[in-house]
Amino acid sequence: MVDIAEVLYVDGNVIIAEFPEEMELTDETFAQVNERFEELASQPAVDTHISNLQMEASLNDDVFTRAKEAAEVGKEFGITDWVIVSEGIKKMALKSQVGDIPGVDISLVDTKAEAMDTVAN
Repeated sequence: MVDIAEVLYVDGNVIIAEFPEEMELTDETFAQVNERFEELASQPAVDTHISNLQMEASLNDDVFTRAKEAAEVGKEFGITDWVIVSEGIKKMALKSQVGDIPGVDISLVDTKAEAMDTVAN
């Protein structure tokens, strides 16, 4: 089982979500992730979110729904920049679903290092 506190954490002004290969995409996991996200999003310095999609499971409608919920919650706390990290097609699929939320700017990168460079600039 994945420790949600290790999956979602704050680094400076960024909420980083590290979704590991073995992460299961269940309702229980989604609920824990969204609860932790909201807890971290309330920190005043946080204005950016990085999602590092490393899980092997395919993205499905539940993932897209939960991602949209997270983006809406993030907007409520002033988090409008979202960087999606994935070497494969997952980042494009997620952007196609979440990218239409007004006020949320999404960048796509291949590595976490690129994501950190993006938010540092």
